[in-house]
Amino acid sequence: MFQKLFLSFSLVLIVVGCSKNEIEEYKLAGNALGTTYHITYIGDEILNLEEKVDSLIEVINHSLSTYRENSYISHFNNNTLEDWRSEISAEEYTADLEHFGKMIKVSNVIYSHTSGAFDPSAGPLFREYSWAKKERGFLRDSVVQNCLRSQGMDKIVPLKNGEFGKLDSMLELNFNAVAKGYLVDVMANYITGQSIENVMVEVGGEMKVAGKNKLNEPWRIGINNPVEGASSTDLFKILDLENTAIATSGNYQNYYYVNDSLVGHTLDPRSGKPIINNLKSVSILNEDCAVADAYATACMVLGLDKSRRMIESDSTLSAYLIVNENGELSGEYIN
Repeated sequence: MFQKLFLSFSLVLIVVGCSKNEIEEYKLAGNALGTTYHITYIGDEILNLEEKVDSLIEVINHSLSTYRENSYISHFNNNTLEDWRSEISAEEYTADLEHFGKMIKVSNVIYSHTSGAFDPSAGPLFREYSWAKKERGFLRDSVVQNCLRSQGMDKIVPLKNGEFGKLDSMLELNFNAVAKGYLVDVMANYITGQSIENVMVEVGGEMKVAGKNKLNEPWRIGINNPVEGASSTDLFKILDLENTAIATSGNYQNYYYVNDSLVGHTLDPRSGKPIINNLKSVSILNEDCAVADAYATACMVLGLDKSRRMIESDSTLSAYLIVNENGELSGEYIN
């Protein structure tokens, strides 16, 4: 139904319990951003929730989906914003700019904090790498250098009318590494705004929880075992969480070989080179799922030592890291 907006893995599983004491618990599931969503909440039933969620997904897609020709981001990337203005309603104009502006704000902060390890302005580079993976080949250095010349979040500028411009017409944005988390925030904020105190919202493995589960206990969230071929029920760690968001990225699937050379799934937007390191999985916790989503992606680029130092220096972040040391997996909780 809705087009794919993301590249990262769905690595987190909800661990479900049961109880003899039945309370009012409601569940909703559907499709969003090329993956699935699941909502569980406790309290009074929210009428017409499915229709409202579908509406929220449509609004996010209309602003941020690079797979929608009429989205704001597509017109921004294609330098056709005049067409966008002529096609949309006043309500769509306001909503498109609101969500796009929030993505720019979040991205600028994390781009700076990670020294460019998280960089949504590397849209052409991500696209070229996606094509290279399909062909099981390497990115040519000339292609990489051409992409690198045009990217940089500092080349995106706010305009007086609330829109955004760019200093390089070749620059293209791609919010794949943050959109799922952002949609989680939007959904969760709507539900808690309906006087619901206990809720879990998940989109493609990224999630946000408030309050407690139906057993009146913290929500139990499982992190997949980061090994190739692991099933969704093969868990490495279970975390008890309340009033937080969590997003997980990994670097143990979707790699391939070219002439016996291993090519990793994670692309460093600073160099344009795919990387593989001993940090196999990182789960970031923050009050905002969009922030957690972006930092989880950045950590896979930064590697273990730089990720650890960054997380330890930021009181708003916590993390669970899974590392491969000499063929043995070990976990580490930070903050």
